[in-house]
Amino acid sequence: MEASDDLALRLAAIQDALLGLPDDAFAEKFQLLTERDKLREEAAGYAESLESSRPDAVLLAELASLRSQFKKLKKQKIDLVSQAGGGSGRGEMGNLGGVALNARIMEA
Repeated sequence: MEASDDLALRLAAIQDALLGLPDDAFAEKFQLLTERDKLREEAAGYAESLESSRPDAVLLAELASLRSQFKKLKKQKIDLVSQAGGGSGRGEMGNLGGVALNARIMEA
């Protein structure tokens, strides 16, 4: 379990480093993203071996937690009708920012 915990910490450190880089740090971003992808592949191997040995109760509790997180994310979505003012006077183009934000929320 320590190895998987170490992987999670390293992945979190990479994510923090990526968020801290300026927009034009392309070389550094590429290096971090490459390392992140390698770590994710390694983590996928751990995940496969762990899933087969974890009790059903633990998996069900994790699923319930993930569903709860998903419901909270859905509540944060932007109501495009009220945000754009509603009515027929507003075109669909006024909602493009909200649509993009909702897509990013759902990716999270």
